[in-house]
Amino acid sequence: MRSHFVLIGFVLLLVPVVSAENYTVYGAVTTSRNTAVAYEPIQIQCSGSDVCDRNDGLQSMTDFSGGYRLTLDVEESDADSLLHIIVSGQASILTIDWNSSGGQEQRQQRHDIILLGDEGTSSVIGGFACGGCFLFFVFTFVMLKTFRRLLTNDGRNEFVGRRHMPIGDCPICGQKMPRYLLVRHLIVDHEIDSFEAGDIVAKYIRPEGLGWSPEDEES
Repeated sequence: MRSHFVLIGFVLLLVPVVSAENYTVYGAVTTSRNTAVAYEPIQIQCSGSDVCDRNDGLQSMTDFSGGYRLTLDVEESDADSLLHIIVSGQASILTIDWNSSGGQEQRQQRHDIILLGDEGTSSVIGGFACGGCFLFFVFTFVMLKTFRRLLTNDGRNEFVGRRHMPIGDCPICGQKMPRYLLVRHLIVDHEIDSFEAGDIVAKYIRPEGLGWSPEDEES
């Protein structure tokens, strides 16, 4: 029985031990003009190998200075394997360098990415820029409209809290006065009943085409 345990132990020593370690890829994403690509999604896309299957779809985002970090699931047997890192529609090939730096619990590899071709800005930065331009145009339009309104007397009165009081003509004698005094004028000066005076003024201040006329009383 003891010989069997010794034999099993010897076999286990011959089996290669495969252990995964924390493998961090870090670096900076810049354009060919050395401009940082800020707040841009970054993703692993590849297939055809075990390391690709374990890390495909892993994503992160660059920071304000274009820096990024990706923690991969990598084993020692994955050394020299290739991974594709996608940024702004462009692919950068990462070769796993198991000996780039070693430690008891973590390995790190620096991989800087330089985007070629169109020097477009980050999609997030571009969105903020478009939103800022839209708000600027809206603000400018409102300011111009307000300025034009302030050029008139009515606009200046409204700006300081004084609204223009509508002026109306008395339906009986044609005297001009603020509309809110029409009912009082009809009652006091023309000795018309209060309910009738209110009805006359209500018909008078109706929209154009529906205004009061003496023919209404005859009908």
